[in-house]
Amino acid sequence: MSTTPNQRPRQSDARRQRRKGASKRKITGIKRPAANDKVPATAKERVRHYLPYAIVPNLALVLGLVALCFAVILIAGWSLTYFPGAVGEAWFALHGVPLLIDGVSLTAMPLLPAVGVAAVVAVQVRKATAGRVSVLDLLTLLGLALGLPLVISGIALFMVFDASHVYPVGTPPVVAAFAYPLIVHLLGFIIGVRRVVWHALAKRSGIPAETVDAGANAADLILRLLAAAAVVFVIALAVGYARVGELVSQFPQLGVAGGIALAVLSLLYLPNAAVAQLAVLLGGSFEAAGAGVSLFAASNVAYPPLPLFAAIPAQMPQWAPVLLVVPAAVLAHAFVVKPLTLEGVAATATWAALMGALLGIFSAGGAGAYGLVGTDPFALALSLFIWVALTGALVRGVALVRQRASARSGS
Repeated sequence: MSTTPNQRPRQSDARRQRRKGASKRKITGIKRPAANDKVPATAKERVRHYLPYAIVPNLALVLGLVALCFAVILIAGWSLTYFPGAVGEAWFALHGVPLLIDGVSLTAMPLLPAVGVAAVVAVQVRKATAGRVSVLDLLTLLGLALGLPLVISGIALFMVFDASHVYPVGTPPVVAAFAYPLIVHLLGFIIGVRRVVWHALAKRSGIPAETVDAGANAADLILRLLAAAAVVFVIALAVGYARVGELVSQFPQLGVAGGIALAVLSLLYLPNAAVAQLAVLLGGSFEAAGAGVSLFAASNVAYPPLPLFAAIPAQMPQWAPVLLVVPAAVLAHAFVVKPLTLEGVAATATWAALMGALLGIFSAGGAGAYGLVGTDPFALALSLFIWVALTGALVRGVALVRQRASARSGS
């Protein structure tokens, strides 16, 4: 039996052993075993690690567009020489880039494809940042997520430019051709990064964490308002179902294929309709064919032959202003469920205004001879700021009054 006493490891040695092999401190603060935490250490390793997450959404989009354009050309019996130009046009349409076809400019693009692209990018970014990530990791992923669509947009622009010499298509504005895909993929990146990461980044940058929470609260409010607006729009469309036939009758030789295409096009424009309905519910107006539609008046003009316009009545009923209670109820319920301070309300209203301006820009635009179709982005942003700020301040004020009344009664 040994007489040597058992030596307990010093505390510093024990800590050193626990930290041995551990990766560098990451901004998320999530701890995982070193054996399962393979973190890229060099720039080359970061690119190799995050490149698949950036390639997957872009590759899926390109392959899907190639298959779709090829199928449409074969079914329609068109020449395959238009195939490159069709793929380029489809890429731009997918990101809401204005198109020029046969001398007609179309800037009021459907919003649903751009929302889908942002969602696909967000899913991949969420997977890429599921573990511990550093600032360099995020910058690498951001560069890849934005660089690849810029490259594809450049190729698409060249294909459309080449096709414009043979077919009646025009190249879109160069700035819009690069800016719109960049914005859509950037939004997908922002949505995909988890809130805990944004909190850590804000802390490192000296930005109050409440700013991140205000952005999340504003996004939640916008989604609630859009959902309510979509419900109101669907009800209005059901009430005006008789006018759908009048709009469809403007296509004398529609056919089965044309009917399917018209139905798909209406589905793609549903988010645009929800944004326009939200602007109307907030007391604003929806512009189309040189006329405005609001809760107080509606102009009976020749609207574009899209079945969605059947939701616009020939004459606005006198009780229509009562619908102003819809956004008020949605906002009040949200602020009651999740109370905010006055500073939080102001920050949330500012974020909501920025998001509203972005929605207005992407959902509105010109449609040939019909002129502007949609809502004014500045007016929508201003309306959202006023509604969110006033409703939040009112709910906060009522809560403070009740608290003081309860305190006095208790004393």
